[in-house]
Amino acid sequence: MKSIAVVGIGRMGGRHALNIAKGAVKGGKLVAVCDLDKEKLNNFAAKHKVAAYTDIQDMLSKENLDGVIVATPHYSHVGIAKACVEKGVSVLVEKPISVTVEEAKELIDALDKRPEVIGAMMFNQRTNRMYSKARELIEKGVIGKVQRANFIVTDWYRTQFYYDMGGWRASWSGEGGGTLINQCVHQLDIMQWLLGMPKAIFADCKTKARNISTENDVTAIMRYDDFNCTFTASTHEVPGTNRFEIAGDKGKIVIDKFKMTYYINKYSESQINSAAKRDYGNPKDKKSKKHTIGYGIHRLIYDTLYGQQARVLNNFVKAISLGDKTKLIAQADEGLRCLTLINAMNMSSWLDREIKLPLDDKEYAAMLAKKIEEEKN
Repeated sequence: MKSIAVVGIGRMGGRHALNIAKGAVKGGKLVAVCDLDKEKLNNFAAKHKVAAYTDIQDMLSKENLDGVIVATPHYSHVGIAKACVEKGVSVLVEKPISVTVEEAKELIDALDKRPEVIGAMMFNQRTNRMYSKARELIEKGVIGKVQRANFIVTDWYRTQFYYDMGGWRASWSGEGGGTLINQCVHQLDIMQWLLGMPKAIFADCKTKARNISTENDVTAIMRYDDFNCTFTASTHEVPGTNRFEIAGDKGKIVIDKFKMTYYINKYSESQINSAAKRDYGNPKDKKSKKHTIGYGIHRLIYDTLYGQQARVLNNFVKAISLGDKTKLIAQADEGLRCLTLINAMNMSSWLDREIKLPLDDKEYAAMLAKKIEEEKN
C-alpha cells in the first residue's frame, strides 16, 4: 500500500481524502491530512484515524509518504508541490497548476531535477470516454484534416451567493482570475489535448451581472495554422450549453454533455467538390455514416458515488506503484498548456490585441500584479 496525504481538505480535497480513506483508491492508504482550519482538520483526522498537520514541512518531515494530493487555493499550489518534490515525494496537483505560467515553471524545473518523482495533474475530464474517442478519431485521421472547431461551455452557472461565500472567489488576489482559471481549466485542457496548442489568441473577457472583479463571460478565437477554434464560456447563462464541435474534411464530431455523435463521410470534401456537377454538390456523394457514443450509465453511477476525480487518484497511485510517470493520465508539465491559454486570453483582453504564443510569461505576471493592486485599491 502506498502512503498518501491530502493537503487542503475543503470541498474537493475533502472528497479526495474521503475517497482514499474509504478504500476507493486501490493500493492507496490515507495516512495524513493537512489544513489551516484546525476544527475541520481535527474532526476529519479523528473520524478517519489519520494524522493531522497544519504545516506541510512538519508533515513531510514526520510522515513516510509516497504521494501527496494538493487541493489548496491556487496561489499555494506551486509552493506546496515543490516542497513535496524536494523531499522526493510524488505529487498530484488540483487544477490549475498555478496562477501564472512563470510560477508554474518553477514546479516543472523542480520535477526535472528529480526525475524519479512523479508529478501529476488533476485533469479528470480526460477520463471521459467521449473525449478519448474524439482524440483517437482525430489522431488516426478518421475525420480528416480539422477545418473548424467550436467549444461552447456556458453551463457553469454561478450566483452572486456563490461568489459571496468566500472573499477569495473571483478575485485577482485570491483566485488569480474568474471563470477561466476556476471552471474552464477543464475544457481548455480538453481543447488543447484534442487539437494541440494554437499559434495565437484573441479574447474578449467581460464581467456581467455579478459584483466581482474578474471575468465571468469569455469569447476567444484561437488561431491554428489551418483553422480557427472559437471558445465561448460564461457562468451567468440559464440554461447553459456544453458542446464541442470539431469539423474535418472527412467528417465531424459533436460532443454534448452526455452524448457524442460523429459523422464519417463517404468521400472527403475535396472529392465531393471536384466531382460536383451541380451547385450544391451531388447528393449521393455527400452521404455520411452516423455513430453515437453515450457517457455511460455505469460511469455516471461511479461519478455520483466517487466523482470523476477518483479515477485520476487511482491512476496516480498506480503510476507511483509502477514507478512510471508515462502511465499518468496527465503529467504535471501538461498543466502549463491550458494555463498558457488562460494567461494569454486575459492578456489579450487587457491589451485588446491578439497574443502570439509562446506567451511572454514575465509580462503576464507583471500585468497580473498590477491588476491585484488595482483590486486592492
